[in-house]
Amino acid sequence: GPGEQSPTYGAPPSPLFVPKHCPLLRHTDLHFVPGMALALKLMPKERTERREFLREYCIALCLSAHAGFLHTLPIAFESPTHFAFAQELAPAGDLCAIVGLPEAQVKRCAAQLAEALDFMHGKALVHRDIKLDNVLLFDCECRRVKLGDFGLTRLEGTPVCAMSGTLPYAPPELCLLEASETLELDASLDVWAFGVLLFCICTGCFPWDVAVSADPQFEEFGAWQNSTVPGEAPAPWRAFSTAAQEMFRRLLTLDPNRRSPAIEVHKYLPLVWLASSLRDPDGAGALGGQCVSARRVR
Repeated sequence: GPGEQSPTYGAPPSPLFVPKHCPLLRHTDLHFVPGMALALKLMPKERTERREFLREYCIALCLSAHAGFLHTLPIAFESPTHFAFAQELAPAGDLCAIVGLPEAQVKRCAAQLAEALDFMHGKALVHRDIKLDNVLLFDCECRRVKLGDFGLTRLEGTPVCAMSGTLPYAPPELCLLEASETLELDASLDVWAFGVLLFCICTGCFPWDVAVSADPQFEEFGAWQNSTVPGEAPAPWRAFSTAAQEMFRRLLTLDPNRRSPAIEVHKYLPLVWLASSLRDPDGAGALGGQCVSARRVR
């Protein structure tokens, strides 16, 4: 479907655009050879303006300089019905299929995604669509994961409107926007979504349906965040160690100006995250089937 990785082995349609220069692009360890399986990012012309396509393509191409993003071929194509560009194929699919992971795999994902976001935010780009579907896997052990899909990516400071369909990944400042209001994009929006994503891959569930006070799970989380005295965490968060609770509270700070950068996750990698791992010295604990939060990812 549109926006998904579609494997291809044949010759692509006619060339549309070959960039002469991209300041962030450098040679990588990925070499495309004849017969190599690739993925085509297909975008229907009836729903996609050429300018929108080229913007996403150029962002994907430039971010290929970092190992945390899907590598993109330096050429784009079009057919009578679609725009397209080619990327490396992620053979193991995306994170949606393997939520509820053992702690070691969760940490591998967290480390790689934090580095990718740190690179992206260092270029003043906000992804705006951090979610399980957009984290691509190259093996089921999560030793190599990459971020993709830059259709919503914009520069920091770009004004954005209220979302028509709010996802559990959206931060409260975005959920509270009225129809006529706008919000200037900031890296903190990605950090919030990153925190929600980490919760999902640990538990197999979203922590809430939507980050507004009308949602009982979010209201309980907000009260915990705003508490000035130590207290017991809400039920969904008791599955995590004290250190992991602290990490989540920093990533999911209600005030966007006080949210930690994504790269701060690295400070917590040597520490135990899942309470089950405290009883499992090998760190193999997982919360796979224990859905203690708002609703399952699938």
